[in-house]
Amino acid sequence: MWTCPNCQRIFKNRNQNHTCKLVDKENFFLDRPAHFYKMYQTIQSLLREFGVFREEAVKPDVIFFKTKSTFLALKIKKRWIDVEFFLDHLDDIPPVKKFLQTSKNRFAHLVSIDEMEDIDQQLIDWIRASYGLISNA
Repeated sequence: MWTCPNCQRIFKNRNQNHTCKLVDKENFFLDRPAHFYKMYQTIQSLLREFGVFREEAVKPDVIFFKTKSTFLALKIKKRWIDVEFFLDHLDDIPPVKKFLQTSKNRFAHLVSIDEMEDIDQQLIDWIRASYGLISNA
């Protein structure tokens, strides 16, 4: 693990490329639908059940959730929230909008949500698996 001497952010790799400009995540929810902040709080509350993590908010609109490295990213858009997580396999099924193989045994998945009902058991299970994958890496 490496800690940036300028911003104190922690990364898996030494001298990892990043921005040192952390921002207040509450600003991401300005001029967005009011229920987006509740959706963020719901996800954050679920994560607390998984274990210890830290949050980092960076411009333009991303909240990273990390253990050893990022296991979840929320990108707060104007009309939806992109939820990005990692699995050890590809799940190319709805509601997965995009995916990318990032290593031999790691696949990034993207799901867009815009209503509380989108935080369903399938999404929670994927996020839990991502937390376990990254925490146990």
